Amino acid sequence: MRNPALSELPDLAYAVITCRLVFRFITDKGAFMNRVRQLLAPGGTFWVVTELANRRAEDDPLKSLGITAPDVELLTSRWSTVTALDLDRLACFALRP
Repeated sequence: MRNPALSELPDLAYAVITCRLVFRFITDKGAFMNRVRQLLAPGGTFWVVTELANRRAEDDPLKSLGITAPDVELLTSRWSTVTALDLDRLACFALRP
């Protein structure tokens, strides 16, 4: 069974949408964020777990796995409530419309 693309999901209201360790790899982050906003129910939560690029040394070959400060800005802008939790190299964001 294949997983549907985000664009194939029905326009129902979802109480929680999660994005775990994949935000870095999404090509069109703006379109992705717009679609998540369309799919979230009023009062719903978009829960993102991601690695932060600035938490690794410059010479660390895994540094590219994290998102950059501009990515964090894109991720957290246009939400009424942003709660961030620091987990060493990872960050968790609870985003609400």
